[in-house]
Amino acid sequence: MTLEPAMLSSVLMLALTGAHALQPPGTFHDGEAAARHGERWLALRVREGEARLDTTRLRVKRVVDEIVDAEGEATAQQVESDATDVVTYLRGPGLHAGKVVRADVEALTEAGPVAQMLQLHGHRYRIETRCKADETVAAEPGSSFFDCSIDLIDGGRVQTLVRMDATRSEDIADGRMILGNDASPRILFAGDLDRDGKLDLLFDASDHYNLVRPVLFLSGAAEGDELLHAVAEHRAVGC
Repeated sequence: MTLEPAMLSSVLMLALTGAHALQPPGTFHDGEAAARHGERWLALRVREGEARLDTTRLRVKRVVDEIVDAEGEATAQQVESDATDVVTYLRGPGLHAGKVVRADVEALTEAGPVAQMLQLHGHRYRIETRCKADETVAAEPGSSFFDCSIDLIDGGRVQTLVRMDATRSEDIADGRMILGNDASPRILFAGDLDRDGKLDLLFDASDHYNLVRPVLFLSGAAEGDELLHAVAEHRAVGC
């Protein structure tokens, strides 16, 4: 399945530096892997509550793509290394091998589909989903449409990580709001990756159930009023 542009409805204001990169482990359709065989990356590893960035060499090999390959073809790319418990592979300025401090993350329930309280080095942050009715869309009977933002909040400072549409239908028994096309945006990692004492995030900004879109936000790259700056992202579809 190929996603049409209209299905990628979330708007993320990125000013990517081009110097950073991220590459999740796993198997990807042809052209989706950012890494090349033999390259050295930093593996973000989380095990038993502790996090590290460890230098490792990646193996990228061709394997059969069960979705699109005809008999005898092998167009998919499998990305792996000798490192275990890998969240993702990273590289770029300010990222170095060694122990990484993780943020304490507490799930909240009153602030929308994505809502967490985070604490790092004794400092508290909050991530909230904020939605308002979208009156530009003709509402279907029994349904409501919303324009939503997932925001990082630090005291009186607010930064939008991603925007996307949402719907709520009377057919859903618990009345929950559905972001995007049944999407599950979420924190993949929260901690001090660039070791500047401030929060960094690896956040899946996908707005579609068949899209995985991790985005790396670093505090050390923040500009102007930003809390974080999006320095790299990776897109991969499931089928």
